[in-house]
Amino acid sequence: MSFSVKKLFSNLFLSVVLEGNECIFFGQVFRNGKLLKTINAKFTDINIDSIDEKIIKYIEEQEKAYFGVYVSVFFNDDSQGALPSVSFDEYKKFNINTKNLTSLIMQDSWSIYANLNAIKKYKNLFGQDSVDLIYSPISLLFHELLKRGISPKTTLYLYIHAHSFTLAIFKDKQMKLSTFLNMSGIEETNQEAESLKEEDITDIDNLIIKEENDATSLDDFKSLDDFLSDDKPKEFEDLNYELNMPVSTNVEKSVAIFGYDMKMFDYIVKAVKEFYENPLYGGDFIEQIIVFENTKTSATFLQYLQSELLVETSVYPVNTNHIMNEIMQEEIIL
Repeated sequence: MSFSVKKLFSNLFLSVVLEGNECIFFGQVFRNGKLLKTINAKFTDINIDSIDEKIIKYIEEQEKAYFGVYVSVFFNDDSQGALPSVSFDEYKKFNINTKNLTSLIMQDSWSIYANLNAIKKYKNLFGQDSVDLIYSPISLLFHELLKRGISPKTTLYLYIHAHSFTLAIFKDKQMKLSTFLNMSGIEETNQEAESLKEEDITDIDNLIIKEENDATSLDDFKSLDDFLSDDKPKEFEDLNYELNMPVSTNVEKSVAIFGYDMKMFDYIVKAVKEFYENPLYGGDFIEQIIVFENTKTSATFLQYLQSELLVETSVYPVNTNHIMNEIMQEEIIL
């Protein structure tokens, strides 16, 4: 067994999600392999193109408090996607321009790609080389599939955030089509964009920090029918789902939610059509839809998706920051 001096000191694994105008931190502090505490922090009124000084200061304070601080960031740039190929030469068949692209091979049969300039931007998000690891939502989705088992059925997987979502279709346990869409543009055109998120009750610095000793456990898979069933109100209530569009006296809020759902549905339908009609993907009838939710999706949307595509839909709540933190601990050896 190897010995590492780093293990004798406190090390912080810090994962970050920047979405909309929020910057959300989740951290776990370890010493000698033992979890000492967890850290949660949220900053609001953030612009990803001009990171607020208070966020930089927050990270610097963590670096002073712990022997080692390792930072990972959720990569939600539109330049990314995935193809059932590991060769840039074959990317041309899918009309993908490989200039300034880099790729990561998965399962020796498909690859995730992204723009190099976008990756560099995220790498230096909080200062020069301030970010250690960058995680694509496509890779996070695949991580969850490996952990829980990839279905042998032809399956449409969705990984949903408040302002973006990832789509992937697997056939015979192999990725056939995957794409990512950042939905921020919809909210930016609406004066009530902030109504899509819960009311902000942060303090004077717009910061919430909470330390916990135990990590939050994840719930089990729940089918859409379970959520919509009248004889299981407790399960439905626990996940804070609503049977219909959220009741609101704010018309703009309802329109924004509806617009988001419809754009997401339209994008999904186009992707499914491409999978069925383009021979490059070897399309087959989609047998099921599995949704991973970092952000609650309206039950109305899920019901509509299931009824229109005529495919059984299941939903599974996840926490992106927690997933990234888990992977960080596997990849960074102390």
